[in-house]
Amino acid sequence: MLVKTHLISGAGNTFHVVYDENNKFSSELWPVSKKKQLAKAACSKNKSDGFIFLEKVNSENFFKWYFYNNDGSEAEMCGNATRCVGYYIKNILNNHGAEWTLATIAGPIKIQFIENEKFKITMTPPVILNSSFGFFCDTGVPHLVLETDKIKMDQTTKVESRKLREHPEFQPRGTNVTYVAIEGDTTKVKAVSYERGVEDFTDACGTGAMAAALYNLTKRGVKQTQVEMPGGSLIMDLSDLSKPTMTGPAVLLGSFEYDIT
Repeated sequence: MLVKTHLISGAGNTFHVVYDENNKFSSELWPVSKKKQLAKAACSKNKSDGFIFLEKVNSENFFKWYFYNNDGSEAEMCGNATRCVGYYIKNILNNHGAEWTLATIAGPIKIQFIENEKFKITMTPPVILNSSFGFFCDTGVPHLVLETDKIKMDQTTKVESRKLREHPEFQPRGTNVTYVAIEGDTTKVKAVSYERGVEDFTDACGTGAMAAALYNLTKRGVKQTQVEMPGGSLIMDLSDLSKPTMTGPAVLLGSFEYDIT
């Protein structure tokens, strides 16, 4: 059986997407263990941060995904991946709509088409949580936000991030760790996220950008923040905390085939 994927980048955060057109990835034929196996293999062979099994539910505008990090673990949500799904629906499936709903573990996500390689996502309402380590929140997935003078992605910072990600205080889910550097311009911050499941820093993280924007809102009262991550900039709008939005790019990197026996 040949499985074809499209590799799509959301501001440098990359994901393989495969479409389940005829229920060929049903749970009877493809149990979770088999999906995880393919996700790990594809992400390793053609390097990416995650793998998405996408399927249509009931209508042209309602979809569902099974999302896996590159280590095979499941994640509740991923903002950049949802924009990549928007790109796939619009430009690969040639869907004529301009707005879709995606069912995720974290809840339904609205995806809006802005232009060919630009999409807006309405994310789940953020929740500020308690932590002895500082600003902790859930923006679809948990993020510990730490302010720093300069964004670093060196080995020392990676080791520190891994310790925090696995700290007993954040179990059993663990946490992502997002570092934020405050800009002189109150509407801009720099950020980078160490993501659980990837177990490394990623070029971009949508939920991490939302966590950075929430931190900026809490600290400086700014409702719309441009979050610059290594892979590009994302516009986060928290004017309505019940419907926070993220706007950013999604581009196709290539397509691949895997022979699954």
